[in-house]
Amino acid sequence: MTRRPRAWPIIAAAVVLCGACGSAPSTDTTAAVPPPSMLPKSALSPSPPPCPPDGISITSDIPDAALGLRAMRIKLANCGTKPYTLNGYPGLTVLDASRKPAPIRIVQGPTEVKDAGPHPLTLTPGKAAEAVVVWRNTVADSVDPPIKGIYLQIVPAPGRQPQTIQPSGTLDLGTTGTLKTTAWTLSR
Repeated sequence: MTRRPRAWPIIAAAVVLCGACGSAPSTDTTAAVPPPSMLPKSALSPSPPPCPPDGISITSDIPDAALGLRAMRIKLANCGTKPYTLNGYPGLTVLDASRKPAPIRIVQGPTEVKDAGPHPLTLTPGKAAEAVVVWRNTVADSVDPPIKGIYLQIVPAPGRQPQTIQPSGTLDLGTTGTLKTTAWTLSR
């Protein structure tokens, strides 16, 4: 009499080996991440950049472009401990990639956006002011190359230290090379 091999050990092994076949990997990562109370404070929120020695910090929004007109808000925040006074328009210089001044013309008081005009402002610590710069990417001729600024140097008021920012994107001034600015006004 011949013995037939039993199939059940082979089937059992196949079931055990394929037990994980087709199952989705676990996506539960809650055990890997500690609760917020156990995280260091620096992991919960980014720390603000250090305040420059003159007590102000200047930043810019992403330029808004519509029908060839670009507009960008620049913000000056008093991050220091003393009041900071402003009166008028920011001094602006467009710089190229090597930080050399671009040959442009600055116009104070644009007609394309509302400008309250110059007036005295005092920013107490924690307060901010803003100005809006506008320009057009107009190419009027094919002889002169278009001006593309990479950096914007801002002098908040005469006699104050300049700060240089790098806006998102370029200051694509075309061949007209004109940048317009509003006066400083209190941020809302």
